[in-house]
Amino acid sequence: MWAKVSAWGRRVWSLGLGAGLVGALVLAFRYALRPSAKPRLPDAISPAIFATRIFYARRGQLVYHESGQGDPLLFLHGIYIGASSYEWSKVYPHFACTHRVLAMDLIGFGESERPDAGLSGLDHIQILNEFLRAKCGGEPATVVASGQSAGFATFLAAQHPELIRRLVLVMPSGSGSRQLLRRHALVARMPWLNRIFYFRFLSTQVRMRSWLRGFCYANPEKVSEETVDVLSKCAQQFGAERAIFQWLSRRFDLEFEEKLQDVSQPVTLIWGEKAKYPPLEQAYRLQVIPARCTLIVLENTGSLVPLESSERVTEALSRELDSTIRIYKVG
Repeated sequence: MWAKVSAWGRRVWSLGLGAGLVGALVLAFRYALRPSAKPRLPDAISPAIFATRIFYARRGQLVYHESGQGDPLLFLHGIYIGASSYEWSKVYPHFACTHRVLAMDLIGFGESERPDAGLSGLDHIQILNEFLRAKCGGEPATVVASGQSAGFATFLAAQHPELIRRLVLVMPSGSGSRQLLRRHALVARMPWLNRIFYFRFLSTQVRMRSWLRGFCYANPEKVSEETVDVLSKCAQQFGAERAIFQWLSRRFDLEFEEKLQDVSQPVTLIWGEKAKYPPLEQAYRLQVIPARCTLIVLENTGSLVPLESSERVTEALSRELDSTIRIYKVG
C-alpha cells in the first residue's frame, strides 16, 4: 500500500513540477515580450519653432511638423530602427524663412500611428500622394528624402509629376541593406521570438549606439548621446516593431530605378563618400539615369549624413534649391 501511495505521490510531484516549469516559462515569455515602460519621446525630436500637426490618412494618423511660408518643401526620413523626422531636424529649420517646410513621420515610425495592419511600399506611396494633395494647396513640392523613402518619392514623381517640383534624394534605395536583411529577416517572421529580439536587443541604447558608430557614421566620434537617445526611444514606442518587421520581410522593397528613368523633374543625388550602404559606386550608376541630374558627394561622411554632417547638407541643399542643374563635388 505504501508503495502505491509513494508512486502516486511521485506522479503528483512530477505533474506539479511540470506545471511549475510551464508557468515559469510563460511568465518568462510574458516578461521578455513586454516592452520597457513606454519612454517619453525627447523634445529634441522636432525644433520648438515648428508646429506639430496630425494628418488623417486612410491608412492611419500621420504626425508632421510645419513652419514657414513659401513654396512647399517636404522632408522624408529613411527607414531603419528608430527612424523619424528627427533625421532632418538639424537641417529643415534653416529653410523656414524661405519655404513652407513640412517634415513628416511615416506611418509606423516616430510619433505617427503604428498600426497592426501591414503596410507595403506602395501603401506608403499612396499615403504620400494623399498628404501632398491635401497639404500643398495644388502647388508642386520639392521633396527631400533619404533611403527607401527616396524610392517612394521617386515612384510618386514619375506617376504624378504635378505633385512634385523637384527631387533631392539622399542615397536612395529600393531596399534595405542586404546584409542586415539576411541577418534578421528570419527572426522577423518568428512570432514571440521576434518581439523578444526586437525589444531586448535591436532597439536598446547599447545596440543603437553600436549601429550608429559602426555602420552609419564615417566618424564615430560624431555620434551624439542626443541622437542615441532619440532613436532608441522612438524604437521602444509601443508597436514600433511592426513596421520594422514589415521592412525586414521586404514588404517595402520597390524597383525604384525603373521609375527613376521616367522622372522628368530635376533630380539631385546627395551621397556620403564613405557610406557602407548604399555605396558610392551606386551614385555614379544612378547619376546617368534621370534626364537632369546633379550629384553631390560629401567627403568623409557615412550613410546618415543629415545627422552626421547637417551643416554641409544644409549648405548643399541651399545651393541646389536656387541653382540650375549641374554636376559638382563638394568637400
